[in-house]
Amino acid sequence: MAAKNAGPPLNTPDNEGAQTLSADGREIYFTACNRRDGYGLCDIYYSKWNGQQWSVPQNIGSPVNSKYKETQPSLSPDGRTLYFSSNRPGGKGGLDLWQATMQPDGQWSEPINLGDSINTAGEEQSPFIHSDNESLYFSSTGLTGLGRFDLFLSRKKPKEDGVVPKIWDIRLTLILMRKD
Repeated sequence: MAAKNAGPPLNTPDNEGAQTLSADGREIYFTACNRRDGYGLCDIYYSKWNGQQWSVPQNIGSPVNSKYKETQPSLSPDGRTLYFSSNRPGGKGGLDLWQATMQPDGQWSEPINLGDSINTAGEEQSPFIHSDNESLYFSSTGLTGLGRFDLFLSRKKPKEDGVVPKIWDIRLTLILMRKD
């Protein structure tokens, strides 16, 4: 099957990219930059598939989008958690990985920085949450690897004694690939 341009309303003459689809293929989240309805340089937008076409993309708004750069979304398999890269305050430096959770009212929560086990003073980008909802792949310039933007895998720690939040395991696996 040949690739087919999604066309309007997803694609415009502007900058769109770094997309993620919901598990059922009915929602797409993507980065769009320099839009009039943007909060910052780049924001995260979403669109819904009605069976025939995509809806006009909507900015997902605050608190996920800010006056800073939000980019490279990855949606969890259950559609409840959105991972993304941002240079917003509260990070470790450069672009960091963040997560927001869908609330019962349909709004995204205040983003949470994924912390010191993943984020560094360097750049962390391109998060991808695996369908197991436990394995997070990402690139980093701040973790020890082969060069710039090496790929890493981190896994969530299991729940302990009823503690609900899962914390990313500090053990990282370097995936042998280079982008220098």
